[in-house]
Amino acid sequence: MHQIVKGLAVALLLLLPHIASGEGKISSASHNCNKVIENAELYSHLNNNPKALELLQDQLKLCKDSVMQSYLNYKIGIVYMRDGQFDRAIPYLNKFKKFKASHGDSVGIVEADIALGKYYYHQKDFSNATTTVFQALNEMPHDVDNELKANAFIVLAEVGLETKSFSEAKSYAKKALAISSNIHSEELKVRCFCVLSALYEKMGDYKSALYYKNKSAHIQDSLLKSQTLQLLSIQTSVNKKTKDVVEEPIEITEVSSLDLLTGVEDENKTVYIISLSLLFLFALVFFILFRSKVILSKTLKSKNEELERLNATKDKFFSIIAHDLKSPFNSLMGFSEVLSLQVESKSQREIMEYSRSIHNSTRKLYSLVETLLQWSRTQLGTTEYKPEKIDVKILAINIVSILKINAEEKDIVISVNVGNEMIAWADKDLFSAVLRNLVSNAIKFSRVGSVITVAGKTKGKNIEISVTDTGVGISKENLQKIFRVDTNISTAGTLNEKGTGLGLVLCKEFVEINKGTISAESRLEKGSTFKFTVPLSNIYS
Repeated sequence: MHQIVKGLAVALLLLLPHIASGEGKISSASHNCNKVIENAELYSHLNNNPKALELLQDQLKLCKDSVMQSYLNYKIGIVYMRDGQFDRAIPYLNKFKKFKASHGDSVGIVEADIALGKYYYHQKDFSNATTTVFQALNEMPHDVDNELKANAFIVLAEVGLETKSFSEAKSYAKKALAISSNIHSEELKVRCFCVLSALYEKMGDYKSALYYKNKSAHIQDSLLKSQTLQLLSIQTSVNKKTKDVVEEPIEITEVSSLDLLTGVEDENKTVYIISLSLLFLFALVFFILFRSKVILSKTLKSKNEELERLNATKDKFFSIIAHDLKSPFNSLMGFSEVLSLQVESKSQREIMEYSRSIHNSTRKLYSLVETLLQWSRTQLGTTEYKPEKIDVKILAINIVSILKINAEEKDIVISVNVGNEMIAWADKDLFSAVLRNLVSNAIKFSRVGSVITVAGKTKGKNIEISVTDTGVGISKENLQKIFRVDTNISTAGTLNEKGTGLGLVLCKEFVEINKGTISAESRLEKGSTFKFTVPLSNIYS
């Protein structure tokens, strides 16, 4: 929506000179080089970069002064960078730096290096970006414009954000923000707030992320209003010039009263049409500003809800750590303390029971930590996805054989009913984690002596794997929540086995990474069936 308003503002800026010119009453004054650069900055600020480049390049062809030519090269390079044309920007920035270096202009060299650092950042060459900006900071004169320092710190903060050096990114962003506050630069503040918002979001501090996102949006809204008022000021100035020209004494030749009256009516009609057109344009601009604010408010509300959900996710994570890690550690500490203090008074059978309890607690603790690590990797987006051709039947048989010991403890039989040569295209580790988790859950919630079935069949362009048990089942209410991390529905198994409640959440995320879907059907005391899909390998052949 901001882009529409800026587009209307540019269109209005383009129309005003033509509207005010009338029948050649106002002659267009020739602009000097500084005026051209000033106008180009305005166009670029309003996101009309092609017009800004046109003005600057035309002036570069006309300009004879070498100093001004170098400055025009710098401005063209900056506008190309704003427009996302980084490869086109680099020759102009290099020309500018070469000229400043040949004249020993240290400030100009610093300007060029900061711009080049920004270029390397956008090219994902973070090493060169950091080196170049640090070089600029080291060579920066003490009396240099603080805005250059702020720009340098912002580039370093952005690099830190991309390379996950969060403490460095935060430090540089805060330095840039302090400078922007001192020099009252709203544009620099917006850039700092955007970096800090993204930084806190990656760090998991969603409350701070929302705070800086709101501050950025507020300033951007104020800047947009300021630009509109600036255009109004330009229009008022042009109207005044038009009035002055109209009121200049006009040499009257022989004209009839009818001609004079017709001329006045035509003039009034023209002024009326122009005024009406301007009134309509300004009404449209302010209407769109109002609409954009409403939409921005809705967007912020949506973001706020999303961040609250993410906060709930984070709270769930910490509650799992606090509660579920505590239990196995208590067992480990308790039994190991008994063994260390009373081992001589215990019988061989008691020592074996304690050792078995310690082993079981350690196994549960390891499983829990592994689950938490897997979940944290999915939240950070660092879970690797390496698809390959996998034989579903062979993999299912291997997983069932690993879990056979767990099943035998409850006298449970696991049947594998997967067709031959079912070849899927998926990440083997993610697929195994999902199936292993679903079968483990089936064992956990099945009664002694029951049967679990692992089946597979082709379904369109996918292979559908199902794990069916005849255990305790899941209520309708809980069935809607089992794949959500912000609801705690972890329940004990038929032999009081414990779990984190994260297993099915992980399954859903792993299945989706593998380009599949997962679903569940269940009836209390009748059992459950979990189904998930993976793509057939032939659709990627």
